[in-house]
Amino acid sequence: MKLALYHAPNACSIVSLTALWEAGADVDVRPVNTQKREQHGAEYARLNPKNKVPTLLIDGEPLTENVAILSWIARSYADRKLLPADPKNSIRALSLMAWIASGIHPLLPRLAAPTRFTDMVEAHPSLRKSGTEELNKAFRIAENLVTARDWVFDNWSIVDTYLWWAFWRARAYGLDGSPFPALLAHAERVEKRPATQRSLALGRELEAAFAKA
Repeated sequence: MKLALYHAPNACSIVSLTALWEAGADVDVRPVNTQKREQHGAEYARLNPKNKVPTLLIDGEPLTENVAILSWIARSYADRKLLPADPKNSIRALSLMAWIASGIHPLLPRLAAPTRFTDMVEAHPSLRKSGTEELNKAFRIAENLVTARDWVFDNWSIVDTYLWWAFWRARAYGLDGSPFPALLAHAERVEKRPATQRSLALGRELEAAFAKA
């Protein structure tokens, strides 16, 4: 089986990349420079007309959307236990991944890129404020998931890495993480994992290379 992942530094594709490395998969990482809008190029659009990362090629066939990609990786490498094996917790994990993808991720651009929503500059502070308020609500829920425990479930799962990514990017865009001590401690645990460190190191390398391009 040949795998290739289209990945942009800091984007949510880091979760799919980390999952592949947690699984021990042999994957060809194909960088996408989103600053130069490479995801909108004709070649990439043929693979993913949604013009987003990640896209995972499985023997040449594209699979898109993080939740689907993560579910496929977990099923294909079941022995690596990326998701809980218990049916009840497996469905809970899918629910949480869907929530991160649809309930948290879309709030991040309100902080990072309000111009995506309106060209009225006077509205940008209001967008950032509403985004911050909604993110704080979401992370209060997430805080309870990891309070007095190391991971969301009994053991690490890719849900932990997905949650880490959302919290990491929110803080990078200016969200104050101090009201969430359990999430901060959780983030430290996720970042100590070798696969996460490897993904972050690659991200730094790609950002440096893109800056020179």
